[in-house]
Amino acid sequence: MENRVKIIAKKFHLFKPRDFGTTYSGFAYAHKIDNEIITNDTWPDQIGPLKTNTALQYDKNFKNVVEWGFPALAKNQKKVKGKSKNQTASKPVEHFKLHLSNIPDNEKPVLPKGINYKKAITDYLKCMGELIKETIATRWPNVKFMEQVLIILTVPAVFSDQAKAIMRECIYEAGLINVKSSEKLQFITEPEAAGN
Repeated sequence: MENRVKIIAKKFHLFKPRDFGTTYSGFAYAHKIDNEIITNDTWPDQIGPLKTNTALQYDKNFKNVVEWGFPALAKNQKKVKGKSKNQTASKPVEHFKLHLSNIPDNEKPVLPKGINYKKAITDYLKCMGELIKETIATRWPNVKFMEQVLIILTVPAVFSDQAKAIMRECIYEAGLINVKSSEKLQFITEPEAAGN
């Protein structure tokens, strides 16, 4: 289902991650003047799909992200590109968003030692955020991201206020807003987004 949000803003450029999903994520953006919604279709090692995998590949110590999205799940990835032999890749980390849901802990995915769900969410949003900033800067070179971009994130209707607060914290830690209480970040439920 294509989620679209029409927002009229007088002072912001607009950017909307269409979906930070459990399995796939994507984003779209629009300018305040023409309000044409453009869905991103360019991802690391992929062109065409409107979403990429919500997955991370860390180094063997689970400290640094070496791949994200589709490349994190690429088969036969024995060594991290351009890295020494002692920095071989680990098993991909997926489905970490489920830790925000209201399901029993024993049904939530087990994450590798040294990785908690907040770190995984933050790391993923940081990687996606770098692509978003690059995309916006290419399209509108004079845009000041932190000052002029409104981020609208779709969330499941069942997300609690606590889950939204955690998402806000992760988005802040990922460098997409400059203060946790920023008005440049708004949440909209997936059903609300689908209706617009």
